[in-house]
Amino acid sequence: MLKIFTVLFFLTSFGNSDSKTYIKNYYPNKNLKEEGWIVNSKKTDYWFYYYENGLKKEEGHYKNNQKVNWWIFYDEKQIIIKKCEFRNDKMNGLSIIYSKGEIIKAEKYSNGKKVKTWTDLEEFKKDNSYLLN
Repeated sequence: MLKIFTVLFFLTSFGNSDSKTYIKNYYPNKNLKEEGWIVNSKKTDYWFYYYENGLKKEEGHYKNNQKVNWWIFYDEKQIIIKKCEFRNDKMNGLSIIYSKGEIIKAEKYSNGKKVKTWTDLEEFKKDNSYLLN
């Protein structure tokens, strides 16, 4: 019977009772499945996820076990397919969609719901001029 292997590395902050642990989980074929930091059994800081073939699947930030900030998603050939902003484990903010390494559109999300799509760079610049200064 195959088992998923887990490797733990412990780091304890000086003067802090919370221990910060770096964890790695593996697929049954011994390729890395995921790795990142946990504090008090919750995912925190930067995490990486991998396909079973060992190539990167996604990466991004956690805070209190919830996705936050920017996340990058890859296809099975390790080509970026999208970059998304998260808040409280939901897409919130911009999402940039790629095809063959080129940006094909941008989307805006609010609390997990898509509110706008841009397929034209000039339209995006007009609506988001504050981002380009």
